[in-house]
Amino acid sequence: MTSRKGLLLALLISLIVNGAVIGLFIGDRIEGEDRRAMHGMTRQMLRDEPSEFAEPMRLALEAHRGEMRSAYREMRRARHDMVKVLKVPMTSIADINNSFARIRDAEIALKKVSHQVLAEVLVQLPLEQRLHFAKSEIIRRSGGKSHSGERPEKGSEPLIKNGVQ
Repeated sequence: MTSRKGLLLALLISLIVNGAVIGLFIGDRIEGEDRRAMHGMTRQMLRDEPSEFAEPMRLALEAHRGEMRSAYREMRRARHDMVKVLKVPMTSIADINNSFARIRDAEIALKKVSHQVLAEVLVQLPLEQRLHFAKSEIIRRSGGKSHSGERPEKGSEPLIKNGVQ
């Protein structure tokens, strides 16, 4: 009897451990994409910013994590639904336009939350750092070029000086 009870106990423990490992794997597959996306957005937002900017940004991102995650999920769902619409043999222009509209709305919602995070951080920064952020944002939006279309040279005048472009 003792060896039989030991064998049953070992089997039960094995089932519990295997169930936990499978649960962790499935959870990572389902929720892991959201975590990786949030991490990627955080990394992108902090990419070229000074270290003084990093801590307030991290705190603001933590405060809005739930909103950002749900906005990201909605965008992902809208994109998946668009693929479903495109896979249908006979689809209509209205269905495709509705799918594009849903994607657009989801992207706008995600940008809105991201901009709220930036606003909360930027208001805390001194003027020089806000101007540095604005200058780097202009360069980043123009594909690495200054507002005039040329790359700024070392020692050249900043794009924004004393709050005026």
